[in-house]
Amino acid sequence: MAWVERFTCDVCGKLMGESESWWVAASECASPSGKDPEQPLLKLMPWDNLMGHSAGSSHLCGAVCVHTFLDRWMAGARTGIENCES
Repeated sequence: MAWVERFTCDVCGKLMGESESWWVAASECASPSGKDPEQPLLKLMPWDNLMGHSAGSSHLCGAVCVHTFLDRWMAGARTGIENCES
């Protein structure tokens, strides 16, 4: 029996195909100076299978969904949903 791996876009639900330009986003916390409180940080990179499997990574099917995801992430960071407090 063959193993089939499928990724779907976390914004629109589209299944990954072979010709699209997919992206991976990952959120973490970082301190700008190492002494200041941590702030939310979003990393965006071209598709990588290893990163696509990382816990907490988001799968994005193209520029439109990247923009939508960034918009939502920024709104969450501003309202404290995406925070770094322990």
